[in-house]
Amino acid sequence: MASKLRRRREGFTMIEMLITLVVISSLLLLVMLGSQRINQSSLRTEQAFWTSFDGYWKQALSEAEYHNRSTMVKIKTDQPVVFKTNGHENKLNLPKSLHPDKNVLLDIRANSSISPQTVTFHSDIDHRIYRLVIQMGWGVYHVDRQAA
Repeated sequence: MASKLRRRREGFTMIEMLITLVVISSLLLLVMLGSQRINQSSLRTEQAFWTSFDGYWKQALSEAEYHNRSTMVKIKTDQPVVFKTNGHENKLNLPKSLHPDKNVLLDIRANSSISPQTVTFHSDIDHRIYRLVIQMGWGVYHVDRQAA
């Protein structure tokens, strides 16, 4: 008689639902924290790239000003940025998260002058856009960083 009074159990109990919710929440939290670390690391890599780019650029200007040597700067998609002065090449690796819009060849002339240009880079991190704006004349440039 007691077995007849028992109803069939359908669905989950409250404890089972709570355990499932805790497990899924923990997994989601781990995924979110992991992706934040990757983004922060990639952002630091991009910042290091721009710092190194500035150093190579200043070196090219110094070669032009003090040694009267021109420098060709090649920016190509998925390839290192190449600074070529008098047969000597310096390569600067682009971070994997940074992509130039197009292939560009910049000429820093022997008198330290360069034609004005803008080179746009797209970043995979938050879809940022970097604009390398080279001003007319004496090799002056600046980088504008914008969120897309």
